[in-house]
Amino acid sequence: MLDKVAPRKALFRAAFRDWWDAQLPSFRVRTDYSSARLIFRAGYASGRNRDLSRYTFKAGRFRITVWADGPAEAKQKAREEADFRATRKGWSAPKGGWNLEELK
Repeated sequence: MLDKVAPRKALFRAAFRDWWDAQLPSFRVRTDYSSARLIFRAGYASGRNRDLSRYTFKAGRFRITVWADGPAEAKQKAREEADFRATRKGWSAPKGGWNLEELK
């Protein structure tokens, strides 16, 4: 989860390009490319994770979104992601651990 792999981005780009090319010209004319990309991203993410639920947490300055089977697994993934982001920025994790606040 913490290793950001480039092939996922490449798969998304290819899937979006195929979807965009399959649309009728009338749809492409009346729809902004960036708006279509946002719409497609939402559907693509939810379709790819259809057996999982989406959880969003606030951990310090971070807003972290994870896909998990349940709340316990989601909190664990969010803690790992918060540690990863803090390390990437050169910060240390809080001594008492991350205080996760679930956002609805």
